[in-house]
Amino acid sequence: MTKRTTETADFYKKFYKAWENALGEAFDMWAKSPFLSKNKTGSEPADGTKFDPNTYYKRFYEVWEKYFSETLEAWEKTPLFSQAVGKAVERSSELKKTVDDIMERTLRNMNLPSKNDIDRALAAINKIEEKVNDLIDKVDEIAASMEKK
Repeated sequence: MTKRTTETADFYKKFYKAWENALGEAFDMWAKSPFLSKNKTGSEPADGTKFDPNTYYKRFYEVWEKYFSETLEAWEKTPLFSQAVGKAVERSSELKKTVDDIMERTLRNMNLPSKNDIDRALAAINKIEEKVNDLIDKVDEIAASMEKK
C-alpha cells in the first residue's frame, strides 16, 4: 500500500468516524426530545412547552460543525489535500478555457461578436480616441499661438 493510499484511507476513516459521531449525537438529541420520546400522539406536552425545530436544527449544526471542523482542519494540513486542491484549480482552469472556446465558436456561428471581438473593437476605439485627443490638443495649441500674434 502506498503512502498516498494510506493517507487517503486514514482521512476517510476519520471522516466516517466524525460523520458517525455527529449523527449519533444528533439522533440521541432528537430521541431525548420530549416531543418524540414522551408524546407519541403528536399533541403538545402536558407542561405546555411548544416544539421548536429551529433549536434542534441549530444544536444539530453545532454538533456537526464540532466534529467536522476538527477532521477537516487535520485534512487541510496534509500534502494530499494540497495536491487535490491543485488538481481542482488546474481542472477548473481547463474547464473555463473549454467553455470559452465553445462560447466563442457558438457566437461566431450565430454571427454575433465574441468577447474577443468586442475587446479588439474597444481597443481600436481607444486608439482613435487618443489620436483625436492629440489632434484637439494640437489645434488648441495652434489656436493659442495664432491669438498671441
